[in-house]
Parts: sequence; C-alpha cells; structure tokens
Amino acid sequence: MEQIGSSSVKGLLAKPIVHLAIGLTTDQELAPVRERLESAGWIYRGDAGAQGGHVFVLESAPRHRVAHAHVVEHLGEQWRSYLRLRDLLDRSPAARHRYEDTKLRLINEVGDDRTVYTEGKTEIIASLLEEA
Repeated sequence: MEQIGSSSVKGLLAKPIVHLAIGLTTDQELAPVRERLESAGWIYRGDAGAQGGHVFVLESAPRHRVAHAHVVEHLGEQWRSYLRLRDLLDRSPAARHRYEDTKLRLINEVGDDRTVYTEGKTEIIASLLEEA
C-alpha cells in the first residue's frame, strides 16, 4: 500500500482526502480485500478500469469523503503511474506548480463537479507522466 494523490506531496494544494493505492499480485483475488475494507467502513464504488482500478471510499458522514483507495495490480501500469506522478511532484517544484495551476483553474471553472474536475486533470497528468 502506498499513499498517492495530492495529499501525499508536501506543499501541494490538496483536498483533505487521502488517496491510497493498494496493490494486488496477479494471484490475489479482490474478494478478501473487498471484505476487509467494507468491514472497516469503506464503500465499494466499482471498477474504474484504467481510470483508477477498484475504487473504495471512506466517508466521515454521508457524501463527505475522507479517503479513497484504488485497488490495482501491484507493479502494474496503474501502480507505476501513481508512484511516478507522486514522486515527480514531490521532487520537481516546476511540475508541482503546473499541476497546481491546472487544479486551481479547474476549481474555478467547474466548482464541485468531481467528474469534470477529474477529467480536466487528464491532460496535465499525461504530460507529467511523460516527464517522469
């Protein structure tokens, strides 16, 4: 398990939501992980495929998320992308600045629309991953 997302990068503007990548090896099944997470209060939101793997959210109140968990193949492409992006943002002030500028622009344009906000970050994330 690794902490990913903006809250894992010191000095980066972030929502107060912790993002985790949970890696499964190819011989592990999702069912036991899902059982453990759900018994701890996590809500399964389905398989987002290449856009986030199996997604779980933890809420402190209805519709108030405090954490997201993305269950993906350990050392698979998604896993590596999460870590490459996090590590680039952590070590590069220029990359951090570009990413933060995009996030601020999107917040001003789309407000609380999470779907449009997330989709709006796709281009900058792809660009940053090419640099990483």
